[in-house]
Amino acid sequence: MSQIQYSFHKNDEYRTPAYAVYPILKRLKKDTSIWCPFDKNDSQFVKVFQAYGFRVVYGHIQTGQDFFTFPVPPCDYIISNPPYSRKGEVFQRLFELQIPFAMLINFQGIFDQRERFEMFRRQHIELLWLNPRVNYDTDGGQRKGTRVPFQSCYLCQGICKQQLEFEYLDTSLLK
Repeated sequence: MSQIQYSFHKNDEYRTPAYAVYPILKRLKKDTSIWCPFDKNDSQFVKVFQAYGFRVVYGHIQTGQDFFTFPVPPCDYIISNPPYSRKGEVFQRLFELQIPFAMLINFQGIFDQRERFEMFRRQHIELLWLNPRVNYDTDGGQRKGTRVPFQSCYLCQGICKQQLEFEYLDTSLLK
């Protein structure tokens, strides 16, 4: 699948609201740097992290920065909402990079594929389960404010203190 095809896959461009960034924010060390490889400058990940004093490098396939080929910038964490259609490849690369990461994902089906199941089984992963469901927007805002049909969580490595953590989302945190 070419870069252009996967970047515009209908299930890949779900924009994360600010309130879904805060649960991961409180698990990060101060004065560190974050690479947001699936984000543009208007991403809530970028905006919230910068507002709290983190050094943020961001990139997106639509701006010519392909996560699979772009050189990894110096960073302490990799955090984003990856393209769902490429989730297996994304996690494979993240495990190879050995940099602490947190990826906000649609949890349904994440362990269904045998190869992906085995990859996760061999790694020490952490799950940060979110409640209620995250209400994403699409790039054009078609789903703005509507409930999505899936549950989200952060799948992490090197971020959480426990392998399974839970967090209530404060949907009033829009800034």
